Amino acid sequence: MIKHILTAACLLTVPLGLLAPRAKAADHRDAPGVDGAGEGDITDVFAFLDPNNSGRLVLAMGVNPFALPGATPSYRFSPDYLYQFKIDRFNTFNEDFVVQVRFDNTPTGQQAHVSVGTPDPNAVGAVNQLLFSPNSAIDGPTGGVFGDSNSIQAFTGLRDDPFVFDLAQFNRIIGGTQDVFRAIASTPLGPLRGRPVRADGTSGVDAFGGFNASYIVVEFPVAWLGVNSVIHVWGTVSSPSNEAGGYTQFERMGQPAFNTIFVPKALKDGFNQAIPSQDVARYSQFVPDALTTTDNDGTGNTISGRAGLLTTLGLTTLPTGAPLLLPATFANTSKDLLRTALLPDVLRLDLSRAPNDLAIGVTGVTNGRRLGDDVIDIILRLSRQLADVNLPAALKVPGSGPARPGALPATSPVFFAVLEGTDFIRPDSTLSDVTVSGNDQTFLTTFPFLAPPNPLPGETGTTPFPVLGNAPAATGTGSDVQQ
Repeated sequence: MIKHILTAACLLTVPLGLLAPRAKAADHRDAPGVDGAGEGDITDVFAFLDPNNSGRLVLAMGVNPFALPGATPSYRFSPDYLYQFKIDRFNTFNEDFVVQVRFDNTPTGQQAHVSVGTPDPNAVGAVNQLLFSPNSAIDGPTGGVFGDSNSIQAFTGLRDDPFVFDLAQFNRIIGGTQDVFRAIASTPLGPLRGRPVRADGTSGVDAFGGFNASYIVVEFPVAWLGVNSVIHVWGTVSSPSNEAGGYTQFERMGQPAFNTIFVPKALKDGFNQAIPSQDVARYSQFVPDALTTTDNDGTGNTISGRAGLLTTLGLTTLPTGAPLLLPATFANTSKDLLRTALLPDVLRLDLSRAPNDLAIGVTGVTNGRRLGDDVIDIILRLSRQLADVNLPAALKVPGSGPARPGALPATSPVFFAVLEGTDFIRPDSTLSDVTVSGNDQTFLTTFPFLAPPNPLPGETGTTPFPVLGNAPAATGTGSDVQQ
C-alpha cells in the first residue's frame, strides 16, 4: 500500500518551534514524566521475523537509556511496572494480543515473568489488567535466555544500545552553532559549518556508542497470532493504578523518534499516556505537508523537482551527501501522505514478507524494525525528498515561491539537518546500504540478537569516542563542542 510509505519520513523537518531546545533522539529521555524514571523510559521498540525461522516473531524493547558500563550493577527493571508489547491484528489500533512482562526482586537477582495471550477486551487501552489465562507463561532470571525455543523464549537484562545517531551534532544544528552534519566549503548559501572528515572516511560520532540499555526480548510462533497479514506493534510501560490489580500506562513507543521530534514538549507526557487509536485526531496537526507530482506553487515544486534540485546542488553524491532513497519519479497525489503514514504511531510489520525484506514504503518506513536498520539515514533521506519546504524566493528554485500554508520555512535549522541525507556515522563507501546502521558492537546471529553489553571501562571491547582532530569553530563551550 504505497499510501502508507514512509512511516517516519520527515521526522526531522518539523518547524523549529515544535522542538525542545535539545532533542534527545529515538525515545531516550523523551518526556518530562519519564526523565526521572529510567526503568520505565522506553529507548526503542523492535519487531521483526526471526532471520533463522520466519515462522517466529521477535519483539524487543529497551529501558534505562544511557546505561553506563561502569555502573552496570545499578540497572534493573522495576518490580512495580508492567511492561507490555501490544499487537493490533485487525486494523483497529487497539491491542487484541499482548505480551506482558513483570519482575520480582530476589536475593540472587531479578526474576522475570512473561505471559502471552489475548487481553480482556474490557481492559485494553491505557488501563490494563494482567492476563487471566494466558496462552503461554514462562519465568526466568534476568541476564540470560529462558523458555522453549519451539514455543516462547525470552531474554531480559543489559545489552548494548543498538540506536545509532550523531545526536550531539544534530543538537548543534538545532542550536545554530553548526549548520550541517559534515562541513561543505561552498554552497549557494555560502560555506556550511559541520564536522570534518576523519581518516577512516567518517565524520559523525555515535552519541549512543559505548552505552547499554536494559532490554526485554521475547520470541514466539507467528501462528499464535492467527493472521498472515500486516500487524501493528507498540510497546508500553504502566504503573499500578487505583483499580485493584490494574495498571495505568505512562510511557509508550511505536516508530523511532516520533514523540521526540514531532510532539511539542508540553504535550509529550500526554502523548505517552494516549493510545494509538487516538493519534490521528490529536496529532495530525503537527505533521507537515508532503510534496506531490503536481506543481503546487508554479516553481516546479514537485517530488521530481526536489530530486533535481538536490542533485544539482551536489547533495546526492559523496562526499557532500548520500544517494537519493526514492526515485525522482516517485508518485504521490496527496499532501497528506506523511500524516497517513506517520499516524497512528505504531510499527507496521507484514508477516508474509521475508525476514530480510526491508520493504521501504510498503507498510511504513521499513517493514517492522530490525536491529540493524539505519532508521536515521532513512528518515533523513526521505525527509529531504518529500517535505514541502518554502525556500527563499531569491533562489528561484523549486519551492522558492511565496509562503504556503503547510510548507516548512527554509530558515529552520532542521531543514539543513536533512540536506545531506545522512549523519555520516559510517564510512562513505557503505552509505548506500541502509540495512546497516554502523552499531558500535556486533549483533548476535541467534536469539536474543542484540549485542552483549559494553564491558567495564578499560576492559577488552570498550568503545571509545573517535578522535576528531581540529573541529570547526563553534560558539559552544566545553564538551558540547568536542563530542
